[in-house]
Amino acid sequence: MRLYCEHCGYPQKTCICSHINTVDTSLEIVIVQHEKEALHAKNTARLVSLCIPSTRIILANDVVAMQSLSEHCSRRHSVLVYPSECSTPIESVDAVGRSEITTLILIDGSWKQAFGLVKQNPWLTKLPAFHFISAPTSNYAIRHTTLSNALSTLEATAYALQCLDQIDVSGLYRAQRALQDKWQGPMSHRRHF
Repeated sequence: MRLYCEHCGYPQKTCICSHINTVDTSLEIVIVQHEKEALHAKNTARLVSLCIPSTRIILANDVVAMQSLSEHCSRRHSVLVYPSECSTPIESVDAVGRSEITTLILIDGSWKQAFGLVKQNPWLTKLPAFHFISAPTSNYAIRHTTLSNALSTLEATAYALQCLDQIDVSGLYRAQRALQDKWQGPMSHRRHF
């Protein structure tokens, strides 16, 4: 039987606790996670919650939690990181706009899963939405994707925090790098840059 670390939740052989540094942010981070993504050991939402302990991860199929989140979010203070026809570049948010944002919502799942989640929760489309135009290239190599501009949820969170809260997010990137360095999965699951 495989033994797991009680703190980080990863197998003891791949425990990353010594690589976790807390990232302080003034924003409330909410990650709406597709239920299938929650089953992946390589999902980075868990890493975000280890580095930012106040992060809330809500499973999208939890109707009560999603209803509660929709009631919690106000159009003025909550924003969604999701590219759409109505989204604006996150890089263009000015100081006044940044000061009004209290809650940052991200979606954790494949592009197809994210599209489905937004479609199933139309209240999300009523929130101001941001997309990235200058995000760094992904360094997340243990999930395979054919999209050149795809970021892990951790990378998307880190970049959004850099733009909106203007904080040091290196702790998030260190955690992701540690997970990749310790990952013992098959090489065929690795992304080649």
